[in-house]
Amino acid sequence: MEEKIFEGLKYLIYYPEGFQKNKKYPLILFLHGAGNRSETTEILRNNVNIANLRKRQNERGYILLAPLCQNGDWFAWMTPLLHLVGEIRELPYIDETRLHVTGNSMGGYGTWEFSTLRPDWVASAMPLCGGGIAAFAKKLIDVPIRAFHGLQDKTVDPIESLQMAKAVNMFGGHAELILFPELAHNCWDTVYSDEKNYDWLLAFTNKRDKTLVEELSGDYYG
Repeated sequence: MEEKIFEGLKYLIYYPEGFQKNKKYPLILFLHGAGNRSETTEILRNNVNIANLRKRQNERGYILLAPLCQNGDWFAWMTPLLHLVGEIRELPYIDETRLHVTGNSMGGYGTWEFSTLRPDWVASAMPLCGGGIAAFAKKLIDVPIRAFHGLQDKTVDPIESLQMAKAVNMFGGHAELILFPELAHNCWDTVYSDEKNYDWLLAFTNKRDKTLVEELSGDYYG
């Protein structure tokens, strides 16, 4: 594990056992929720979702990138986050066709936002209990999406996930929405402990036309 800072954005990066710089690895970007905002990365080291992601890391052979939202929200930190991921994608041991983005709550919003801004980078996206701007869902028609929400959620209304998934599919994309009738805001313990979700997340590669999608993702919002 390494702790670094890029354009004011602190982050942790975890490597699988046996990591070799002459090999290519998928990259999972994890965006944490509002409860983990902090000035130091210590809170990320104890994050239960990162622990779950790390538990699968060695067997599945991916690199895990976990940035820290120190204050505000991911919308406020989106520019340095985009720059950071852009830099990391260029590293020789990163498979640039296999960037997989996921996050919970505030990080679910960040997952929708990031994927909308750079769909040419994202091989798959898995937002939990978040939401986005449905009008921009047309940019996600080539991004495989699996969203999750607890129907008893009183923090983020499940309609937020429903609106985004519905909009993506209306534009011709493929967004799957999984709802948990008995769960409230915390659906992440269930999601990140289910091996089938890792199978799904890591199953995709991104070979889309970068030039075309660059044009589509040129207008920044948020």
